[in-house]
Amino acid sequence: MGLKHTFGKNLKYFRYRKKLTQAKLSEKINVSVNYLGRLERGKHSADFDVIENLAKVLEIQPFELFLEPKDNKLPRRVDMQ
Repeated sequence: MGLKHTFGKNLKYFRYRKKLTQAKLSEKINVSVNYLGRLERGKHSADFDVIENLAKVLEIQPFELFLEPKDNKLPRRVDMQ
C-alpha cells in the first residue's frame, strides 16, 4: 500500500470514528469536499498545514495518519474502495 493510500484510509477511518461527514470535516479545516475526497482515495497529497489541521480536528497526532492500518476496520458500506 502506498503512502497516499495509507494516509487516505487512515483519514477516512479517523473521520468516521469522530462521526464527521466529508462536508463537516472539510468545513472545519477550510478545504473543499472534493479535495478531502481525493485525499481519502489516495489521489492527492496534503501539505503540512492541512495535515496539522486534520490532526487537530480529529484529535490525533499527525503521524497517526501515516501508520500502516492494523485494526482500522470500517463498516462495509463505508469502506468502498
